Amino acid sequence: MSVNQETKIATALHALVPDVFSESPDVKYHVKVQWPETSLDSPGQELDREQTQYRPQVFLDPPPPEPLDNLVLMMVDPDLMMENDTYFGQVRHWLVSGMTTKLDGSLLSYGQTSDISTYVGPAPLPNYLYSRPHRYVFIVARATSNEGIKITPEDLKALQDEEPYPAAFDGKQEAQDLKDRWGFNAEKLIKKKGLKAEGVTFMRVGGNLKSAVANIAMTGQAVVDKVLGK
Repeated sequence: MSVNQETKIATALHALVPDVFSESPDVKYHVKVQWPETSLDSPGQELDREQTQYRPQVFLDPPPPEPLDNLVLMMVDPDLMMENDTYFGQVRHWLVSGMTTKLDGSLLSYGQTSDISTYVGPAPLPNYLYSRPHRYVFIVARATSNEGIKITPEDLKALQDEEPYPAAFDGKQEAQDLKDRWGFNAEKLIKKKGLKAEGVTFMRVGGNLKSAVANIAMTGQAVVDKVLGK
């Protein structure tokens, strides 16, 4: 079975289509994600929340025969308060541009200059409030031109403004708190910036008491920042 066939089956089973993509992306690579204590080796794995809090290393598999540059990495949660949350939209947990692959398929350029949204680990609602694990989707996309790709705060704000979600209030994108990260739409950014998805995977992470506390704290900080005009 080809990489593309496997990805299509996995995304269909877990309703990434149409929740995140309008149709299954035509991909060439598996995406694998490694943390110090766990790894995401195949789409749909359920991982422990505590083991996914540190920024991971991401790989394309099989490694491209030649280095791929102009890559953009995204991690989004479409299930903030409910599965396929249409009130808050997707939450952007990670967004990095200007990446390239090494010989082993790992992605380079994790420096602060390329981090548009730094990595924030999963913080789903606890299972007694939200019985289904959240889906956290990793997308590696590439610019279709040789000019590279630049994603600005204005681009991210435009996504919030283009399709305002009833429960999400606008952010200013500089603070990168929760209000700046919700109302995101990965597929729309891909289309607007002329990107093509090269690989897609996702993990499922259930909630616990620690994640509930983290969720409440991030929401509270977003509200405070909104009141203070940040």
